[in-house]
Amino acid sequence: MQEYEQTGNYDCIVVGGGGASGLAAISAMADLGITNTLLLEKNAEVGGSLLTDSEPLSLSGKSFSGKALLAQFLRLMDIYEVKTAFHRELLSVSLNDFSPFFTLSVKNTISQKEELYYCNYLILAFSDSKTFSLHDAGIPEDRVKIVEGKSLSDALTQGGKAGREMGELLLRKK
Repeated sequence: MQEYEQTGNYDCIVVGGGGASGLAAISAMADLGITNTLLLEKNAEVGGSLLTDSEPLSLSGKSFSGKALLAQFLRLMDIYEVKTAFHRELLSVSLNDFSPFFTLSVKNTISQKEELYYCNYLILAFSDSKTFSLHDAGIPEDRVKIVEGKSLSDALTQGGKAGREMGELLLRKK
């Protein structure tokens, strides 16, 4: 993983939340060749419930612990050089009137300062993402995916689905 440095490049996908669903979304996009992603995570490390869930997960006929699956995701993030911004909590999202970019208001949880991030596409994959009323704000539904997994298995499935859908959309636009 690479620590993100703010630049003028807004042509990216921001994934809000580095738990199971966010990591699955990034993995699914990387499988399609989409690697211009930025992961925002409010904690010091990614993993969420993968770090604590002790129930084995069955994926593609194989059994994994949450920590083993997290190790796989971390290897993939290193291979594809996924950029990360730790200690960043998403506060709000707005669509710019003057450009096609989203403006993300993000709180640095260490300094408590507000920062602005910009992107073309957004996947919200954190436990309270449903509190964002994005579609009521005129934000195009095809450019935003909200993942709402109830269980760890569901979070992985829904995150992967959101990542594939977003990746396929971007491939069609190329």
